[in-house]
Amino acid sequence: MISMNFENYLRSLHKNLQRGSERTHYPTLKTLLDHPSEQIEASIEEKGNKAGIPDFTVRKSELLIGYVEAKDLGIDLSIVEKTEQLERYRESHIGANLILTNYLEFRWYINGKLRLKTVLGEQVNHQIQLIDSEPTNQLIQGFLNYQGEMINNPEDLAKQMARLTKAIRYAVIEALKLETETGQLHQLQKGFQEVLLPNLEPSTFADMYAQTVAYGLFTARVSHAQNPQNYAFERRTAGLYIPDTNPFLKRLFNTVVDTDALSQINWAVDDLVQLLAQVNMTNILEDFGKNTRQEDPVVHFYETFLAAYDAALRKSRGVYYTPEPVVSFIVRSVDLILKNRFNLALGLADYSKDKTTQQPRVQILDPATGTGTFLYTVVNQIYQNLEEMGLGSSWNDYVKDHLFNRLYGFELLMAPYAIAHLKLGLQLQNYGYQFKDKQRLGIYLTNTLDEALKKSDILFGQYVAQEANEAAAIKRDFPVMIVIGNPPYSGHSANNSEWISELIKDYYYVDGVPLGERNPKYLQDDYVKFIRFGQWRIDRTGSGILAFITNHGYLDNPTFRGMRQSLEKTFDEIYIIDLHGNSKKKEVTPNGLPDKNVFDIQQGVAVCFMIKYAQEKTR
Repeated sequence: MISMNFENYLRSLHKNLQRGSERTHYPTLKTLLDHPSEQIEASIEEKGNKAGIPDFTVRKSELLIGYVEAKDLGIDLSIVEKTEQLERYRESHIGANLILTNYLEFRWYINGKLRLKTVLGEQVNHQIQLIDSEPTNQLIQGFLNYQGEMINNPEDLAKQMARLTKAIRYAVIEALKLETETGQLHQLQKGFQEVLLPNLEPSTFADMYAQTVAYGLFTARVSHAQNPQNYAFERRTAGLYIPDTNPFLKRLFNTVVDTDALSQINWAVDDLVQLLAQVNMTNILEDFGKNTRQEDPVVHFYETFLAAYDAALRKSRGVYYTPEPVVSFIVRSVDLILKNRFNLALGLADYSKDKTTQQPRVQILDPATGTGTFLYTVVNQIYQNLEEMGLGSSWNDYVKDHLFNRLYGFELLMAPYAIAHLKLGLQLQNYGYQFKDKQRLGIYLTNTLDEALKKSDILFGQYVAQEANEAAAIKRDFPVMIVIGNPPYSGHSANNSEWISELIKDYYYVDGVPLGERNPKYLQDDYVKFIRFGQWRIDRTGSGILAFITNHGYLDNPTFRGMRQSLEKTFDEIYIIDLHGNSKKKEVTPNGLPDKNVFDIQQGVAVCFMIKYAQEKTR
């Protein structure tokens, strides 16, 4: 057992009573916690250098034990416990093993919950008197010897990562307050604002950055587990292990995360690195490799992470997740349409080239790819088609020569973008593909509904602009034949670029005459704009399939009659499967029971398959 000298501790506190603030007693508390013979050291943190961190970080042999937050003598800890600062600490990984103290009272928290509360002494008439040292001795012993929770499966890791990611988010928020407008974090935020998200608030940026770093590190750790290359897994080496399949994320790590550019928040990032370095990633990857399960393990991991990270955020971003049976139905249907209507025996796996353009005919785009569920299912279908045709053994050459140049996804938000890259990279590897240097996946960080070329004077903004401009070339110049996915639904769309606003005007007319609607706001919903984008892209290609699951409001609402007429003019065949589930309309099944939605939302949904042939057929 570690020896505690409480007599010297109280004597030192008394000696410093007249000297002022809580920081006066920091060295005294540090002396109590330090145990060189056990390689335990409590570091006093300078708040100006590390944003959002408690007063002490306690480590053993360089590995994190926990944190200590110290308030001045006499401060009521019951009041402190209810402050935003302590709530923030307790819900992040800081609360995994945390002591809150006013030097005489000690409160020990495990996973954010109060484990033990003791009173070492009291201050009476400017004197400090010992009450009982043994309970406090037991508390500090427990704190210093705490081992943390074991991580035995992906769910455990997702929950632990969520707590650590919260700490990164809070550190970013605090660092933004300390920085000037020319600081690195402000420049990062400005880079995103200039190119992708003009209304990006600091709190949203902090969340986006924290999740991106978390999943970037997770991706790097996966690569490190597969090929360590003689390096330990550390923050400064993480960029080496970001796959070349995601050049944008690799640039972010090489210029920001791996460096001291954001030194104020690196403490929180380093804590996550330590967790990932210690976890048995082989077991995690084995679970991810179980392709026979109905549930996508990477999406399940992200759902578990979001539930622990921010339950409200998980609900608000349900747009990322489409039930797998729905995705499978849409993908299999598109595959059959290609085989039966377009006479392409390999369906989605077809790699024949157009005689005129010499480009692949079946180019596939998910314009709001989220975590990549549709693209993941498309790859599954392609692999299955090749197996059925006896071509499975050629998978490695097929991916290199006939998949990378046909499969694309666009995503506006960083976290799902990073996860989509991770998921498809793992999927291709699990099927046996061996990645070569400088091969990127066709998933891009971009705003699908904005066509304008992007530029920025900020270095990081230039990275974002390069990514967006590469995506712009795909949507403008590549003859995409399949537009597939689950676009977002938002009645208050923030996508008001001149380009999509001009395209959507077609929906405001019937037979060339304005609709005359007093309030045609529903035509500005994001899902309507994505349908218009898909219609525009397939019209430019000359033939193709638009396959979406969306809000079903456009099917019968009078405001959408111009949209319906426009779609009828563009496409030769339109198939709609109305899944209903509109709780606002109180829809019921034929037997009178509530008609439940396939999503956890109030708005009813529908699946559409809209087909355009190169030469118009009888409708």
